[in-house]
Amino acid sequence: MSLHGKRKEIYKYEAPWTVYAMNWSVRPDKRFRLALGSFVEEYNNKVQLVGLDEESSEFICRNTFDHPYPTTKLMWIPDTKGVYPDLLATSGDYLRVWRVGETETRLECLLNNNKNSDFCAPLTSFDWNEVDPYLLGTSSIDTTCTIWGLETGQVLGRVNLVSGHVKTQLIAHDKEV
Repeated sequence: MSLHGKRKEIYKYEAPWTVYAMNWSVRPDKRFRLALGSFVEEYNNKVQLVGLDEESSEFICRNTFDHPYPTTKLMWIPDTKGVYPDLLATSGDYLRVWRVGETETRLECLLNNNKNSDFCAPLTSFDWNEVDPYLLGTSSIDTTCTIWGLETGQVLGRVNLVSGHVKTQLIAHDKEV
């Protein structure tokens, strides 16, 4: 709350670089928290975690960490009750899941489906499963969609109800996604 007991109607925060991706946290214990991804035309990019300082009614940077290439998307774990670890996922060359602490953010896992290649098809987007937050789906420029299990860091794919076999990838369509 501000000193006068009223909240502003418009809040502003200026990042030190062009912002390419952003996402609100839905954790009840982390109100008014945003993750911002930079767009710098080089390998070294940044992710910044900002939050509302309710005393000053200003958004302030709480944490910044390095990210290879710009993030094509970033997303907080869909945890509306605050029962899961505080995780942030980012996509770019790979899917990365970060564990966010009070003073630091560390890489929890890097999910890479291109184990046998020097080339990786960049990820264009991803989404977190709201029913089971240990599942994430990614889409890639090579037209594939992959379902990941966060607990194992493995590709889950899709279960065929007739045979019970697990496929490793889902085909999105024949054009870039």
